[in-house]
Amino acid sequence: MSRAVILPAPGGHADIEEDRTVVDRLIAQIREAGCDDVTVLTRPGTDRPVKAAQIESIDANSDLQHLGELAFAGEGALYVACADLVASQTTVAAVLSDSSRRSGVLVGSYDPAAAPVQVERGLITGPGPGPVRLGGLAKVSAAHLARLKRHWPRRADGDAFESLLAALHARAIPVNAYKTGGLEHRQVATGDEAREVIDAFEAVDMDAWRLANAIKHDDDFFATYAVSTWTPKLVKLSARLGWTPTPITWVSIAFAIGAAAIFATGWSWWYLAAAALMYFSFVFDCVDGQLARYTQNFSSFGGWLDMMADRSKEFLIYAGLAAGAVAGGASAPAAWGLAIAAMATQTIRHTADTWYAVLLDTAVVRQARERESAPPVGRAAHLGQRLGSASEQVMGAHRTPLYWIKRTIVAPVGERWLLLAVAAVAFGPQTAITALLVWQLLALGYTTAGRTLRSLAARTAALRRPDRSAHRDDGPLGKLVPRSPVGGDMTPFAATAAAVLSAGAAVLAAALDTPPWVPFGLAVLALVLAASVARTDHEGLLDWFIPAGLRAVELGAICAAGIAAGVSWPVLYVLLTVIALYFYDLAAGLDKAASPVARRDLGLGWPARSLIAIIAGAIAVATVPVVATVVYGLLAVYVATVFVGAVVSGTIRASRAAAA
Repeated sequence: MSRAVILPAPGGHADIEEDRTVVDRLIAQIREAGCDDVTVLTRPGTDRPVKAAQIESIDANSDLQHLGELAFAGEGALYVACADLVASQTTVAAVLSDSSRRSGVLVGSYDPAAAPVQVERGLITGPGPGPVRLGGLAKVSAAHLARLKRHWPRRADGDAFESLLAALHARAIPVNAYKTGGLEHRQVATGDEAREVIDAFEAVDMDAWRLANAIKHDDDFFATYAVSTWTPKLVKLSARLGWTPTPITWVSIAFAIGAAAIFATGWSWWYLAAAALMYFSFVFDCVDGQLARYTQNFSSFGGWLDMMADRSKEFLIYAGLAAGAVAGGASAPAAWGLAIAAMATQTIRHTADTWYAVLLDTAVVRQARERESAPPVGRAAHLGQRLGSASEQVMGAHRTPLYWIKRTIVAPVGERWLLLAVAAVAFGPQTAITALLVWQLLALGYTTAGRTLRSLAARTAALRRPDRSAHRDDGPLGKLVPRSPVGGDMTPFAATAAAVLSAGAAVLAAALDTPPWVPFGLAVLALVLAASVARTDHEGLLDWFIPAGLRAVELGAICAAGIAAGVSWPVLYVLLTVIALYFYDLAAGLDKAASPVARRDLGLGWPARSLIAIIAGAIAVATVPVVATVVYGLLAVYVATVFVGAVVSGTIRASRAAAA
């Protein structure tokens, strides 16, 4: 259960109105935001009672000690507020409604007396010249509290609030910057100052403010001009009807299922209806997030479901187009092969996107902690730094032609759906998938080239972490692999790159109908190469590629064995999709900082899944092809069952913890 601690501040006992102080108001706001366990630290001699538990604390060191005792006395997140904070309910809820595993601090530019901080990529990196300043309200997630337990500061450096922030930075924990631009908040000294701040944010049309901030201002071209121009009306209607974001997500899924079903029939005269369903599926996919921001109704499950639904719907559309192409006379290997290639490319691309973001966040936190100021070394690193500066300049020129070109060239989801819908109606499903695959490959090449150079300038390793095996998804077999005798920072990356090439060659060999031992041998080689460095330190600057490379190895090995063994194409596609979605959950844990899955060992890990598929394929080649189809189907059912079971149990566990 989450708990809140309010730290002493002289302005906290300033009267706002009769029998109501600043801290009384703050306590009520915290409870309204959903946190009932509130404790107020007070200085000796304070004779103003408050409607919350009180602990007498003599100084900042005592504040820090009491804060630590309360932080580890229960489960859930810890919220820390300064007693003199005056803010709107929307501002307070912006911090307390974040149900993810992120930690963060409220910031703004309204309080010239507050400590200035630097913000980069939405993260607070340490003290700074301003204009961004601390806002007196922080959240420390349960996951990050666990990392602080053995390293809780013994003495306060300044006040307890800033000491807590320094402790997070010392442990290289990313600290999110919560902002509510346009809503003034301030730590006050007098009642007059408090009433002045209240008057300032009460003068704002809060409904209009929330609606304006519910719409992403940095969205992609199609979403900006074809969706967000009218969805605010739908958001307000949904809120008026009492709808919540999660049912909206399910509506989006239902539309996508309908579109995929129409495409699968091969009835081209109905494809315009399928395209319309795709459009409304995308609309509702945007609305669920907009509604969550408008109503401040966030949940970990909702954020996770939104990300998983995006990929599930897209892969379902690919399958519908492939089935429709076959129904229209195309060969199954060509149609389903294109769908598998598109699905695998998108999975690899999104995995690389996720880990590149981890690289950038790691670089921000690490460089802030170590105060690195050395220039990048080497021509490639200098070029990477210049590319980074150029990219930031282009993205800073909001909604200019170059801005839209840069956002569109990477094949964002709205544009991908637009291409599929228009191409399917105009030219047929097989052409639609082919066009998408070409764009995906171009986008993958573009982003990979630029990010490789920029990662050299970042000078940090994204996969240097204690839970590396989970992010590699090695499973039980990964623990049996001996530590590689080959050293060097580039070893894991080089081994994974060689494995990717081997897996790609295996797929090509199977597609060209070479003798079965060729694709099977290449697939086994890919597994050995990729798994050989599982227990080797991942210290290289390019190791952020490894999770994406392992996805390519697993999908490639299973695909090669399936093609060589004559596995039914729909069954092969289903297995690969289930595995891709199973790994997407891990990406959701990084991207959305939310996942209900607590254990992944029952998923077997990529080496075991790949080995099972290869063995089944080899047996099928030696006996009857149906053996591999059956095993592939059973493996898909097993992984899906484990995944769904972990999601259900994790959701129930989280609900019980929240209710406790």
